[in-house]
Amino acid sequence: SRVFTAQQLLNLPGYTIVVRMDSWRAAPDLFPDVLTALVSVMSIALVSVLVLLAKDTRRRLRAERGLADALAFRQAMEDSLVTGLRARDLQGHITYVNPAFCQMVGFAPQELLGHNVSAPYWPPEQADEYGQRHTIRMSGGSPPPREGFESMFVRKDGTRFPVLIIEAPLIDAQGVQTGWMGACLDISEQRRVQELTRAAQERLQATARLATVGEMASLLSHELNQPLAAISSYATGSMNLLGDGPPGPEGMASLALAMRRIAEQAGRAGKVIKSVHDFVRRRDEAREAVPPQALFDAIMPLVGLQATKLDVHVELVLETDLPPVLCDRTMVEQVLLNLARNAMQAMDQPAIVQRRLVLAVRRAGTTQRTAHAPGWLEFSVADGGPGIAPEVAPKLFTPFFTTKAEGMGLGLSLCRTVVEQHGGFLAMEPNRPQGMVFKFTLPVAPPVPAANHH
Repeated sequence: SRVFTAQQLLNLPGYTIVVRMDSWRAAPDLFPDVLTALVSVMSIALVSVLVLLAKDTRRRLRAERGLADALAFRQAMEDSLVTGLRARDLQGHITYVNPAFCQMVGFAPQELLGHNVSAPYWPPEQADEYGQRHTIRMSGGSPPPREGFESMFVRKDGTRFPVLIIEAPLIDAQGVQTGWMGACLDISEQRRVQELTRAAQERLQATARLATVGEMASLLSHELNQPLAAISSYATGSMNLLGDGPPGPEGMASLALAMRRIAEQAGRAGKVIKSVHDFVRRRDEAREAVPPQALFDAIMPLVGLQATKLDVHVELVLETDLPPVLCDRTMVEQVLLNLARNAMQAMDQPAIVQRRLVLAVRRAGTTQRTAHAPGWLEFSVADGGPGIAPEVAPKLFTPFFTTKAEGMGLGLSLCRTVVEQHGGFLAMEPNRPQGMVFKFTLPVAPPVPAANHH
């Protein structure tokens, strides 16, 4: 075999050393080959681990950047909300508030975080009540309503404002509740708009009542002229009796009869004026239990005036043993009067000979429109007029739409508004063989519990 030789002379102080190395090719040995293989495998594994570690690091960085972006997006979204957000743990401590909540109540986050009872934005006189409700809520004894509940908050400057609070449980990734998240809405502006709308609606209804009486002025003057003329006639006769000297027994009897007739006619005129006054006067909005017969009794004097002028026969049909309805009496009387007047005016045509107005009340059947509450009565006003054209029907309840030259277009619109404010509905359908029927529903008044006598 070939031998490779190498030597090197080393000069050391006091010594001279010759280093010689001989090498030759020998047969393969097992141990050096295994060692080389292990080193190779470990090198490959180390490179693979480094590559995987680099990929994992890049994924982790991307995930961290995504999480940071998501947190920044959520923070920007929460900061841009006008809804106040408030989080509380199961002990009731405030753990989070967003800028909108702080702006709403006027307190900084550090003044709110960690507070339990009582919160600095609670009204002092209601702190005990709020505290009890808070304790019950935190114990899980009374879950918050899904539609929320109204409350009153106090700003740092002492001003008060109503809020709508909607709360939901905070659930972690393991499905365990860790607290409550509440959304708080300042409803001051909503309340103000509601009050303005209510006031405007009241003024509009008062205007409509006055317009109704104005349209009936000629009927009222005709009805008042008769008793006034009779009073004048009886008064003139009495003056004539007294002008001839002291009357005798027969004269005194005639004079007493004339005085009674004057009193009767004055009472008749007073009833006409009272019926108008009761209809026009503005009452506080209050709902009470009213028998259906009483509603019709209130409007029949005014209905009768127009029925007499237009030669309309009025029929009143009531089921027996009807319960009272819960309603604002003045508003419902206006609805009935408007519908009755519209029906009589529809029949004021020479071609219509049989002029019949039917006012009816019956128990309403359960339908999709009445299923949301138990107990309804259905009022209907039917006429024998020419009916309503198909192209007019969709616009009939639109405010200021009218088919009359002198109409304001408010009557049917206000009728629907009043009925819907009571939870009912107003609808119309053809009357057979001719005419129209307007129907509306009102809720039955709840029964008054009988008093216990001991």
